[in-house]
Amino acid sequence: MLADPGEEDVAALAALLVDVVEGGASVGFLLPLPHAEAAAWWRETLADPLTRTWVARDDDGALVGTVRLTLAWKPNSRHRGEVSKLMVARHARRRGLAGRLMDVAERTAWDEGLRLLLLDTETDSPAQPFYAARGWRVVGVIEDYAATPYGDPAATTVMELRRPS
Repeated sequence: MLADPGEEDVAALAALLVDVVEGGASVGFLLPLPHAEAAAWWRETLADPLTRTWVARDDDGALVGTVRLTLAWKPNSRHRGEVSKLMVARHARRRGLAGRLMDVAERTAWDEGLRLLLLDTETDSPAQPFYAARGWRVVGVIEDYAATPYGDPAATTVMELRRPS
């Protein structure tokens, strides 16, 4: 089940963020990631009017995944957006949740008139072939762009997806 999150979901979103970072996902945070820091980040991001966020829940209603779509705000960039923070709890992976989350983010982008989506992911991460299989194209690799959750420098792959004709 996909839905828009609210303030009542902040604790679960924070727990999800901590879970994926502890699992080695490079999503902008370092270990150890305190739950309070993760919750504060989610409160701030949910308040951003240019960011759309969706969550996936399991059959029991527990929050197990999320993705964000951020719209560009500059006048010369309003045709594009950025997909970020695609996360699925480690215990809920391999069930198609990531694909369903990406479906809603991409569909929303096209429905809102965007023509170009961008994302970045750690080079050679399990996410990279997932995105490629969805039609995302590599546009470049930036060495030492971000640190892994363990603080080690890592390359980042930038990918794009264009609205279907």
